[in-house]
Amino acid sequence: MKILHLITRMDRGGSAVNTLLSGIEQCRAGHQVTLAYGPSFESDMSLAEQTKVNEDVDTFKALGGNIIILPAMLRSMGKHDWQAYKQIKTLLLQGFDIVHTHTSKAGALGRLAAKHEAIVHTPHGHVFHGYFGALKTKIFIIIERYLARKTSALIALTKAERDDHLTLSIGIAEQWHVIPSGVDIAHIEQQVQQLHRKNHHEIKWDAVSVGRLVPIKGMERLVIAWAKVCEQKPDAQLALIGDGEERHALEQLTNTLGLTENIHFAGWTNPLPYLASAHCFSLLSHNEGMGRAVVEAFAAGLPCVVSDVCGLRELVDDDVGCVVNAEEPEKVAHALLTKWHDKTRNAAKARAQFYSVETMIHGLEKVYQDVHP
Repeated sequence: MKILHLITRMDRGGSAVNTLLSGIEQCRAGHQVTLAYGPSFESDMSLAEQTKVNEDVDTFKALGGNIIILPAMLRSMGKHDWQAYKQIKTLLLQGFDIVHTHTSKAGALGRLAAKHEAIVHTPHGHVFHGYFGALKTKIFIIIERYLARKTSALIALTKAERDDHLTLSIGIAEQWHVIPSGVDIAHIEQQVQQLHRKNHHEIKWDAVSVGRLVPIKGMERLVIAWAKVCEQKPDAQLALIGDGEERHALEQLTNTLGLTENIHFAGWTNPLPYLASAHCFSLLSHNEGMGRAVVEAFAAGLPCVVSDVCGLRELVDDDVGCVVNAEEPEKVAHALLTKWHDKTRNAAKARAQFYSVETMIHGLEKVYQDVHP
């Protein structure tokens, strides 16, 4: 099968990781796969993040995958969007069996440009909460309703994400398929076990969070809550794995709150050594399609404290952690200070198994066969 994956940009965000991993595994399965995306300078990636992206792209290419850069495909809106539309129209002349669009911008332009191709779209969450004001959000909803009518199949990462779209009359139930973002569970488990043997399961971090340091991830809420944690445990240690446009502001907030000895900004680095030596994991996003980092934490056996947003509340319950109102620092701190039992850690490991790469690829294959028999 000849497959095109189209996404706005390629960085270490969850949607990009999901898209690239899908392409890699589909190449391994014998499909002819092209991955097209715009320049990634808007992501403001650190050298470490860019290096990891390049490594994964090289793996994709080594397996026979084809990379196309669309110079006008930018996350910001402007007259360049017309040029990006024309670039996609030209790309589609190559004749693909499946055109799989990802995220809002690429999803809109790709579906508008397509004519007779089988179109699959994965929103990777949605932009209806936490991104724009009421008027712009209403416009996006109207656009998505129209584009859904041009789409063969729609993929949600969680049932909650699917239901959010259906509540807004975006697509119909028959179009929607729930396929969680795949995570290499076995690799994480193996690496964490090795690290435990090496370090004798030493707990160095009271909590760890992994994600881009951008507004939607709500890292400032975790920093503020950490001040409350430190009131009860003055030597508490938090590690933030990731980088992005808000790093400087978060570091300033950390300094203002007197937490420079309590919060470590690790940048983009391998999160597994941090997960292997942590008491728990936290992600307090304002909006989240699923939360790959939470699944990775599950695989490492970590209880998770997350914000009450659609993707995260579906992943986490009292068996594996705690869902909190992230706007209430005291309640967040209380959850972060919980003394978790082995029963919770084992439940987290068990839940991770539902989000394997194999499950994702099998689900995608079935959808592709349905829309292109």
